[in-house]
Amino acid sequence: MILPEQLIRIGDPDQPVYRIYPLWGLEEALRLRQLVLVAPRLWEDPFEVIGNGIAVDRPRGDRIEQVIINQSLPPAYAQCWSATPESDTLLRAYSRVIKDPHFGRNICPRDEGVRVRSTPRKLLEALLKGKRAEDGSCCFIGSVQYLARNALLQEVANAIGAVGLGVFEHPANRAKLLLLKREAFAHEAEVRLIQVRHGPDSPDALLRVQIDPNTVFDEISFEPRLAVFERKEREEAVRDLGYTGPFCESGLYDRVLLQVSLSRPPAED
Repeated sequence: MILPEQLIRIGDPDQPVYRIYPLWGLEEALRLRQLVLVAPRLWEDPFEVIGNGIAVDRPRGDRIEQVIINQSLPPAYAQCWSATPESDTLLRAYSRVIKDPHFGRNICPRDEGVRVRSTPRKLLEALLKGKRAEDGSCCFIGSVQYLARNALLQEVANAIGAVGLGVFEHPANRAKLLLLKREAFAHEAEVRLIQVRHGPDSPDALLRVQIDPNTVFDEISFEPRLAVFERKEREEAVRDLGYTGPFCESGLYDRVLLQVSLSRPPAED
């Protein structure tokens, strides 16, 4: 059962969300029947781990004392999705297509993007079902809040001032810390599936959760720059891996012929 506090800035848990997998990643998810969440330290943005070590100045009588907090936060893992159904920027960031000039075939199929559709409810329910009851972990899904750099830092400072030095040791606050990003990334419209685990930080970089892909994945859409014969090959491959759901054609790069109907003759040049 999903609790309201597990949904962070998610108005409708049944709204569609999207993830662009590399083709090899989707095939692995279907073959192993897994969602893979990663430790935020693997991401390039240094602000992803801004909470892991904060110098706090606080008054102590007539002097100022500095204390370093959050050096051993509970380990957290996340998987990134997006509320944006179609984006050229995201597709080109996460998909690689280089066409063979003679045959028109993508010579980098492993790295081409595949868009998968799901919902926050299905993702969170899969994470809750896949976690071990005895591990004491807490699960969340939330929309990322995009802030200017100084506003983001102030948000962190406000939380510490309101709750205390141990604010981010609480699982929900730990998750909320992972849902703060700078405005430069706002085009991602990111939605994050998060698990906060009990205990000290873990050396494990990946968290693998067993799922039923046909329950979690509502739709698959292959790279729209592929030729038709390539898309058919990809569809056959994922069917062989057990996917039974629908496919969707993007049409993002389809050529179109515009037809204009005039109610009167055009003006003469």
